[in-house]
Amino acid sequence: MTFKPSLRMVLPPEAQERARDALLSRPETQHNTPWFVSVLAGLGAWVASLFLVIFLSMFLLDDSKAGAIVMGLVITAGAVLLRHTNSHVFITQLALSAGLAGQGFFLVGVESLGRSEAATALAALVLQLVLLVVYPDTLQRFLSALFAALSLLYLLREQAPPVVADVALVGLTALAHVLLLQQGRLQGRARVAPLVTPTAFGLVTTLFFVLLMRTWFQGFYRDILGREGLELPASVLTLGLAAVTLYSAWRVMEETQAGPGGAAGVTAFAALALTALLTLNTPGVIAALGVLMLGFHRRNTVLLGLAVLFILVFGVSYYYDLRMSLLAKSLALLGSGLLMLGLRLFIARRFPVAGEAS
Repeated sequence: MTFKPSLRMVLPPEAQERARDALLSRPETQHNTPWFVSVLAGLGAWVASLFLVIFLSMFLLDDSKAGAIVMGLVITAGAVLLRHTNSHVFITQLALSAGLAGQGFFLVGVESLGRSEAATALAALVLQLVLLVVYPDTLQRFLSALFAALSLLYLLREQAPPVVADVALVGLTALAHVLLLQQGRLQGRARVAPLVTPTAFGLVTTLFFVLLMRTWFQGFYRDILGREGLELPASVLTLGLAAVTLYSAWRVMEETQAGPGGAAGVTAFAALALTALLTLNTPGVIAALGVLMLGFHRRNTVLLGLAVLFILVFGVSYYYDLRMSLLAKSLALLGSGLLMLGLRLFIARRFPVAGEAS
């Protein structure tokens, strides 16, 4: 999840080979845990935390709701202290599973004591914001950012008109874009460096989750996020997300010195604006395109994978949302595909890459 520019970006050609040999000779490079092992360990922590919550709830939850809250806070605090003492993989996963169990136990106690969904959401928001700062683990910080954002949206849906939650979703999206655009600069600051990437990924995941629920499971989305009411129309939400994407495109072109005010910038902005206008009722398409652009800009395979996956998901939603016959839908897809191929050919000829032009 970290921002790692390539050697070709920061070193001259004659120094790249020596730098590559030096990096490969470092012990920490040779003994890094494979990513899939970390993913499996994280899944194991989720299962362990679930069983721990069930075990403790059998003894405490029915007898003392306040005791459940205190026990949850004690377990969570113990997990934070344990994680600070050692970074061994076993200790890391033990602290993570215990911390997740403590968080769940605390929230169940708050829900049982107060009988208020808004109070539970507020408690979750405060707890996750604290853990985002004090817990020294990337996965937990990602989960804290995700749960804090979802708790905030739920709280806004519960206590304010639903349109406020939709505006907040656009604001959280803008924050994720700013964090990714300023990732290199922010990671140069010791205090905020560990928070930048997991927070950005948590906000991006929140965006895709909410848009997926809003697009595919509208009734269930309204049930789990509070009372019904006036929401932003899908077209207005699309325009808001398009504005965030266009701003990020401007900043990316400025950073890469591509001339946002020139022909290349006008072409890119026109393509994004046209895509937003064609998919007004499916805001997930332009949102996924914005994440795809940032993934390419930051050379981050996780962002690219998420963006491609959700472009396909929201593309299917856009196809089924069209009020047309199957023949008209097929012609629309064929025409849009030809249009994209033509745009790609135009860009390749009008703005050739320096290596290909020679």
